[in-house]
Amino acid sequence: MVTLNNPHLAQIHSTLVPDPNSEHQTLEFIPQLYYSLYQLKKEPNNSSISLENTTSSIRHRLKQCKSYIEESEECRTLLGQTCTEWEHAIEQRERELEVKKQVLTTLSEQIKQLKGT
Repeated sequence: MVTLNNPHLAQIHSTLVPDPNSEHQTLEFIPQLYYSLYQLKKEPNNSSISLENTTSSIRHRLKQCKSYIEESEECRTLLGQTCTEWEHAIEQRERELEVKKQVLTTLSEQIKQLKGT
């Protein structure tokens, strides 16, 4: 399960990605689109089946995500980054975490030495 610190990104994620623990199963976009197209191909003259009707839940979920993105400047900034910028940010974060890990290891060793004396 993905945990997001940004509440707006968490809302977008929960809107777009089906929750495996949920009783109410949200359809993923691609299978729903294929099924909609299949229905149209199978029964082209059925007036109750239209691409607009069969994909309305997708449009609704996308509109929700758009409003979440519009509400948060931080969210727009995060989603506006290129893949290269993300890779750089991840590498920087990994370096920072490695430094913190080394500091914790050093502190742990110093505490052990102090307890031993």
